[in-house]
Amino acid sequence: MRVAAGSFGALSMTGALLLYGGLSVPAPPALRGIELSIGLLILAAIGWKWPLAVASGHALRTPSGVGQSDMRWMPVVVAAFAWLLWVPLLRGAALGWEAADILRDVVPLVFLFLPVLLVPALRSGGDRTVRALAGGLAMAGLLLALRWWRQADWGFGAIGRRAMADGGVYLLNAPSVLFAAVLLPALALSLVAVGGRIRYWVAAIPCAAGGALCLGALAGAVHRTALGLAVLSLALTALWLARRRPWLALPLLLGVGLLAMAGGDALVGAWQQAAEKTRLTGVNARWEEAAAVIDHAVATPWALLFGDGWGARIANPAVGGWRVSYTHTLASYSLLKTGLFGMVALGAYLTALVRPWCRLLATDPPLALAVVPPLLMALCLHTSFKYLDTGVILSLMLVVAERRKGLSAP
Repeated sequence: MRVAAGSFGALSMTGALLLYGGLSVPAPPALRGIELSIGLLILAAIGWKWPLAVASGHALRTPSGVGQSDMRWMPVVVAAFAWLLWVPLLRGAALGWEAADILRDVVPLVFLFLPVLLVPALRSGGDRTVRALAGGLAMAGLLLALRWWRQADWGFGAIGRRAMADGGVYLLNAPSVLFAAVLLPALALSLVAVGGRIRYWVAAIPCAAGGALCLGALAGAVHRTALGLAVLSLALTALWLARRRPWLALPLLLGVGLLAMAGGDALVGAWQQAAEKTRLTGVNARWEEAAAVIDHAVATPWALLFGDGWGARIANPAVGGWRVSYTHTLASYSLLKTGLFGMVALGAYLTALVRPWCRLLATDPPLALAVVPPLLMALCLHTSFKYLDTGVILSLMLVVAERRKGLSAP
């Protein structure tokens, strides 16, 4: 019965991810029918009793999941979520912020803490259900990349020649795009490394093509940091596979050589565009934004300790001084909205996830390396910490870390 429940949860989440990648956007401007459908599918995956227990803190007294040895992170995460949900919510309401702005902060909080809601629902499922979740996440990223290519008029030849626009809805900012850009080529390499069966080599072709589309999109829009992290992750994965399968070194070298011969000009052009963008924009006013948040936070003890609550706005120098309800990094966003106490709670949450990632690195290095680039971008450098796929990537990492056999194993 529990296995069936886990399988249903994974299938519901896979459906939500496919809708997200095919029809939604990373940061929808309003709640439309497609977003409502995605929300209902997520609710179907996690149920309603456990979310209520987590939000109320009663989950700390519930033996199911919280006290199990392989989920030692759960009590810390439940406590952190309860604090970050209620204290900034009450603070924002007391300061009179608009309900719509408060909701725009609370929903991303739920996405960021999605593991505390989703992992208990998925952990009882078998390997196929977890593979379905990983596949749904990769497909969501690929669909978003394809939608970007469509709005760019399929201009593959423009890579390295001119910077293509992100578009008004910033499809490529979704962490699932970067996840797919790493996971799909890594999966292709893993399938080739198995050797001996032609069906593995055939299956590697669409994986490599999908990864190339995602990597090409990031290069075309000059997402320099994301592209650099993806290349580094893939290089480490290739080295790990070559160490286990020494014969794989020759096909890898041949592949790199063919890529350099066929797309050398595009690769050099993409590198030059990334360097030029760095020269022109630097770090996109992140330091000025952080300084503005710090100046605002130290103005009063209440703002420093508890923040201004969910729904707060700030005159952000990174967007020309407009008063907006967001900042571009999780650290400054957390300080503004939740204060030092909230940052401690958030830090406890993220610290609790380090050990499961280390366990994942031991059991499934390709997947562990695939989750690093999107999570680094989301948690350190970008507003994508507010997106649905960040929470799904964290959930996938935790579910697979509990298993003795990684997803990359044949």
